[in-house]
Amino acid sequence: MPFERLFSSNIENTTNKAVSALQKGQIIVLPTETVYGLAVRAFDEAAVQRLIQLKNRSENHPFTLAFSGIESINDFIPEMEPLAQRLIRRCLPVSLVLDIPSRDSDFYLLPPTVQNVVSQTVSQKKTVCFRVPNHPLTMRVLSQLNEPIILTSANRTGQGEKSTVDEIITELGNGIDLVVDDGHSETIASTILRVSEGQYSVLRDGALKRETLERLTARMILFVCTGNTCRSPMAERICEHLIAQRFHCSLDQLEEHGVVVLSAGVAVGCSAPANPNAIEVLRHKGLDLTDHCSQQLNETHVRFADHIFAMTRNHRETILSLWPSADMRLNVLRADGGDIADPFGCSESVYATCAWQIELEIDKRLDEIL
Repeated sequence: MPFERLFSSNIENTTNKAVSALQKGQIIVLPTETVYGLAVRAFDEAAVQRLIQLKNRSENHPFTLAFSGIESINDFIPEMEPLAQRLIRRCLPVSLVLDIPSRDSDFYLLPPTVQNVVSQTVSQKKTVCFRVPNHPLTMRVLSQLNEPIILTSANRTGQGEKSTVDEIITELGNGIDLVVDDGHSETIASTILRVSEGQYSVLRDGALKRETLERLTARMILFVCTGNTCRSPMAERICEHLIAQRFHCSLDQLEEHGVVVLSAGVAVGCSAPANPNAIEVLRHKGLDLTDHCSQQLNETHVRFADHIFAMTRNHRETILSLWPSADMRLNVLRADGGDIADPFGCSESVYATCAWQIELEIDKRLDEIL
């Protein structure tokens, strides 16, 4: 039967037809942020077997499972470790090979034959490769389908990556049922990382370069107040100081220890320096805040942060209203759930009291942060 060719520009119609094709057990070609991929429903045994034959895939070369986001992956890896969560939030495009920690995983709902072709046993641990494709149409397909797909490069095993659907059609012929044409694609595949016990290793170089990974795998702590000139900048610098003491290093060496501390505000107008009283109070502590420049809280801050500490309950609610997915990483700084009062417009002594309270609360949370 001849394949159907659709275009990504007609996103709603193409999404609906792609989802329907997957539900019918067909093999389709989808665009990703890197190379084109062949896709089938992961729960469809017959479609997976057709894909194996089309790819000429060997048993020791497992397929990748693709999901619409980290929330969906959490069902398959319910005990996903922090480093893996960090990489998924920050590092699109990337594929992660993760250990399956227990029988509670939805992985075991897949047909046994499919489990075998998407997993490997490494050092007596079963592992699966997961991916979140960063392409608007493919993400819509995944969200509408509401279940994982197998997504593998659109070529036969051992052959080079293809950058156009015409090249894919020439090589795979009648083996595909539907093609989504997104024009010329990248020919660099996604990076594959194995994450286990807080460490990662590169299994395949790709779009995410090795030199970028060190910063992207660092723990990020974010403090948020209103204007980012008083409380959150003081918290940023105090936190850096306390962590540097814990690691016996200078503030400049924190990133080498895998820690980045930032601050931002929920209502920043134009960029401004830290309040003079905040600068003076920290100067007495031997800390320099003169280089601070206020910044508005944004999507990247929230997505990258492992811990977000708001100065007040109102700040927390504001952040949550804009980024609901941050809920599990977002707390008020005070361990008792109260507010750090705004010292703006008050005397230096009030700022000193505020800084003392901030330091006390951060010190309580150091073990949690690190």
